[in-house]
Amino acid sequence: MFSRNLALIIGINNYQNGISPLNTAVNDAKKLIEILHEKHGYEVWECLDEVATLSNFNKFLDQTLPEQVTENDRLLFYFAGHGVALNGDDGPAGYLIPQDAKLGDTNSYLPMTKLHDAFHQLPCRHFLGILDCCFAGAFKWSNTRDLLTSPEVIHQERYDRFITDPAWQIITSSASDQKALDNFNLDSERGQIGNHSPFASALLEALEGAGDIYPPATNGKPAGDGVITATKLYLYLRDRVEIPTEKCRLRQTPGIWCLNKHDKGEYIFLSPGHELNLPPAPPLDESKNPYRGLNSFEEEHSQLFFGRTLLVEKLQDFVKTHPLTVVLGASGSGKSSLVKAGLIPQLKHKNTDKWSIVSPIRPGETPFQALNKALGEAGLPKVELGNKQKTLTQSIAVWVKNNPKSKLLIFIDQSEEIITLCQDEQERQEFFQQILAAIHGYREQLRVVLSLRSDFEPQIRDAGLTLAPEVLNQLGSTVLKNRWQSGRFIVPAMTRGELREAIEKPAQARVMYFQPHELVDKLIDEVADMPGALPLLSFALSELYLKYLRRQRQAQYGGITIDRALTQADYMELGGVMRSLTQRADEEYHLLVQENPAYDQVIRHVMLRMVALGGGELARRQVPLWELEYPPQKNDLVKEVIERFSTARLLVEGQDAEGNPYVGPAHDALVRGWQR
Repeated sequence: MFSRNLALIIGINNYQNGISPLNTAVNDAKKLIEILHEKHGYEVWECLDEVATLSNFNKFLDQTLPEQVTENDRLLFYFAGHGVALNGDDGPAGYLIPQDAKLGDTNSYLPMTKLHDAFHQLPCRHFLGILDCCFAGAFKWSNTRDLLTSPEVIHQERYDRFITDPAWQIITSSASDQKALDNFNLDSERGQIGNHSPFASALLEALEGAGDIYPPATNGKPAGDGVITATKLYLYLRDRVEIPTEKCRLRQTPGIWCLNKHDKGEYIFLSPGHELNLPPAPPLDESKNPYRGLNSFEEEHSQLFFGRTLLVEKLQDFVKTHPLTVVLGASGSGKSSLVKAGLIPQLKHKNTDKWSIVSPIRPGETPFQALNKALGEAGLPKVELGNKQKTLTQSIAVWVKNNPKSKLLIFIDQSEEIITLCQDEQERQEFFQQILAAIHGYREQLRVVLSLRSDFEPQIRDAGLTLAPEVLNQLGSTVLKNRWQSGRFIVPAMTRGELREAIEKPAQARVMYFQPHELVDKLIDEVADMPGALPLLSFALSELYLKYLRRQRQAQYGGITIDRALTQADYMELGGVMRSLTQRADEEYHLLVQENPAYDQVIRHVMLRMVALGGGELARRQVPLWELEYPPQKNDLVKEVIERFSTARLLVEGQDAEGNPYVGPAHDALVRGWQR
């Protein structure tokens, strides 16, 4: 694993020159030295009280550590003492206070930036810094980045990656604007539990084994797996420090960050007296693909839906207070996934209110058939077009009578299809009328959510307001306009941090990683601030996964085991995110045309059938298979095109509300961007 475990431990109580002394810092450091040496096999440089001068700090940073620390060592740095944060150009400028510092003289302090730069020059693969001082979180401003939390279950393959890849992490006892407690007395600066500060007390407990808490205990099996990662350690410290200090009105919030040299590693401690218990990573195949390609996330994929946590919570709060919610965004902005894999699971499993949720409705060419199919599955009476005795309002009335304490959610996905696919003007108008009348009649119990492409909003909104006069009189045109306007929920572009989660966390769930880590930044750079790029990103990621599977199978034939990595070489072969879709379509096209030149015209005819025009905009269309019936010779070619393009995930096959089979493009990008 490592040649040596090294630690530099600093603890200062005896401050002078106008700086108040501390009570527990030296005891904290001494006990940590004991645990590291006896239970974790560390060689320790100790620097306590009068030894901890600025000149000795600089000697360690400039001479001792560079001379002693080698590539195969790992280093832990711990500081317990005073810290200070002063205003700087780029955020708080943090300083550690040596024992001989003079109050107010920053030249006698140790800048955290110097500490950062000195550690950054060391050749070791693993480094962990632990700062237990006031304003320790100011170290975040010394060129660090946020750290994605690691999963509860650590598989053997991930453990091996933690060890072999660089891990450069920092844990701080407090935020950049907080003091670290030495005791719980409001008149003094730090807190005390026995002979230790609250943070140090939790740290010592953790390193003696209490920090090995994930995965949780189940079926009589104790918690833990024998490994305490830096992330596990941080989570333990946060729970043990933040809650008790907050109760004493002196909130102290530990933090964790990584330095720029950090990659896919994790600084680890082995839990004393606990054998390693790491399960192997589950095998991978096509069914385990963590990415959805051009398909939206469904409810069953919620465990792989990342990057929208805050937006899901915001949408949930919005829906609770708005009878009509119109989820608006560009094509490919993630509207459908936000509702199906975000909102719906949240309402079902993480909400105190009781919700009944009708299966998502795709209007298609016959919106009433789609509505009735969903109502039937939910056990609600069906509605009839033109029958005033069998309306959606009456169907909802039956439900409300049987469920007086619940709320009902109806989600109409891709509601632009009411314009682009439904050609029956009467059905369009009555569909809107039924939805709006039901909302008006049961606005306390019923919630209707529409997902809608922004470019179709004027048409859908105007169609929804162009109702029969008697209906407008009943509902009120002003009320309808206000309801639509107040119900608009805009889906913003994902931030870079959200994109990183959406890229990395699904791979992490499959015990996979990106090689090199900078590949994630390339992917983010390619799609950041680009409207509608999420499906293309997901498609490229799905293709990377499929390329990994092909490499894996080839390696297995030769008896070789390869890393579970999504690689830059495969990314370059794809042509990047924006070209991955059309390149895959081109590949399938060329393979078919090489087999038979007649496929050229067949592919063209099939794809043109799948284009709809609504309001001057091109959109995909689900084509009933009976529309693609041709004479036998051509029919065989059509079936082969559909099969090959469906296998490549470029086309999607399914059934409409009446059970009739259809096929359509997996995404609008194929309709708009493919030149064939």
